[in-house]
Amino acid sequence: MPSQRWLAEQVTEIARRLPRSAWSRANNESTLTCVFVDADEIRALNRRFRGKDRATDVLSFAPIEEESLGELVFCPEVIERQAREHGLSYRDEQLYMLIHGILHLLGYEHEKSDKAARAMYRIQDRIFANMRAPNRRQREVANGQSANVSGNRARRRKK
Repeated sequence: MPSQRWLAEQVTEIARRLPRSAWSRANNESTLTCVFVDADEIRALNRRFRGKDRATDVLSFAPIEEESLGELVFCPEVIERQAREHGLSYRDEQLYMLIHGILHLLGYEHEKSDKAARAMYRIQDRIFANMRAPNRRQREVANGQSANVSGNRARRRKK
């Protein structure tokens, strides 16, 4: 499970890389709550709130308090399994799910239409690839100026 410090650093970096239109939906003082639960707990939450009787990687919940961006509930067991399936480290898969959850909290959706899904995943994949690319050439590739470096993520779209 990632440390609070790592999560805070990643959230700050994700916020920096979001399109302005997306981040303007939250204020700079917004708090984000991250919770980690086991597979049984996330399955129960997924069943209760989404009507899906299976464990999932991340669930996002809208804010109750005005100064909150919302709450993300992660399942490390599912994230670990997906990391292996996608050939990623646990930390990279956690980062991908953190980006995914934040986008949901900012109003992005991938289950309502193909167009909305493409828009969400385009932003998600770009942020993910850029955060993993330590040098300029890799960032250019990640931004579509060359070959696609986030190929393992394309399989996620079938969800």
